Amino acid sequence: MPASLADSQASEDYEMRPRLHLLETPLGWIAAVARSGHLIATSLPLPTSKEAIAACRVDAASDFADDLLAALGGDFRRYFGGRPADFTGYPIDLSGRPPFHRRALRAARRIPYGEVRTYGWLAGKAGRPRAARAAGQAMSANPLPVVIPCHRVVGAGGALTGFGGGLALKRALLQLEGIRCRGDRVLGV
Repeated sequence: MPASLADSQASEDYEMRPRLHLLETPLGWIAAVARSGHLIATSLPLPTSKEAIAACRVDAASDFADDLLAALGGDFRRYFGGRPADFTGYPIDLSGRPPFHRRALRAARRIPYGEVRTYGWLAGKAGRPRAARAAGQAMSANPLPVVIPCHRVVGAGGALTGFGGGLALKRALLQLEGIRCRGDRVLGV
């Protein structure tokens, strides 16, 4: 193989290799994985970096030179420092997800910082107004928590239901955004 083709193949292999970024936050460790310029996985805050990496379910090489992950790390620091951060501009890869899940995840991504929506609202935005449970299933399969803020989706009447990291973490994330909760309910919904 000519050297130029070998160099091109090596560059392409490097681009396709998932890259990992780890960040310790006040709520725990977060891992983020990107490939080919798109975010493909993030974890919720977890007690150890190993758990955060495992939660992403992607084999990735540590490579902090990736501009996308470096920018995301800055936005995560801002967010977990209690300041608004906008994750909507990051390119994401939802390939391999069912069409309804992709629509629900994209709709959840547009829920503004400091606001919540219900699973029924989300189902309607995803094109199936009576599919609140299916919207919940889409949120439970969210590969990019925080970037796609599934924690901002609540049950009817503001009930904090269904969150992979547990209701205490869901409440903590909402309160970090200034959303008032009492027990397992969001106030004012």
